Amino acid sequence: MPKNGTTVDLTVPTNVEDMALSDENGNAVTLASLRGKTVVLSPSLTLCQEICPLISANFGVADRDTRSAGLTSSIEFVEVTVDPQRDDQAHLKAYQGLYGAQPNWEFLGGSSAQIASFWNAFHLSYGRVAEDPGPRPHDWLTGAPLTYDVDHENVVYVIRPNGHIAWLVDATPWVNGAQIPLKLEKFLSDTGHHNQTIVASTSWDVPDVLQAIRYVTGKTISPNGAG
Repeated sequence: MPKNGTTVDLTVPTNVEDMALSDENGNAVTLASLRGKTVVLSPSLTLCQEICPLISANFGVADRDTRSAGLTSSIEFVEVTVDPQRDDQAHLKAYQGLYGAQPNWEFLGGSSAQIASFWNAFHLSYGRVAEDPGPRPHDWLTGAPLTYDVDHENVVYVIRPNGHIAWLVDATPWVNGAQIPLKLEKFLSDTGHHNQTIVASTSWDVPDVLQAIRYVTGKTISPNGAG
């Protein structure tokens, strides 16, 4: 079992499973279409300066370990936005490209109503907040000044092939050397750079996710490190 996180047995509502979100290529994706696979799911926003790039870095390592174990076709990593107004297809695709994500690593957006319904089903809290006083950060893709941020819980869910949530954790990720793309590294705030240094017993890391996948699938995936 993972050293951190909680084992659960929660059903994703049918209306959310069937909700068609859009991937980084503009294709419709539903959780129902991923039935039969183990899904590792997390909220995300491409313009995050504190946590999301760290979660994505850990997902990248976990995905490489999954592919090394020959399990690419049975495990899907999915990041769904909490910032539907700004996470258009261009941002999702550029963010995916920065991480060199493989086809089994999806970045999904949708309308504000869709995203609200989706995350409400997972009992995830998120909401806009004004940027801190001082010079405004600029969008790493367009260069436009940012007027708000999005606060959200940093939850990772592992969903069984039958659509039931089996494990979740809500904590700052321990990146343990996982690489953040240079463009996003420069985009991180002071808090984001501090979060890269956090090593705490309550943080989750790649081995936690791999152990959760083992809990669901019975398949052992060996951590190959962040490099």
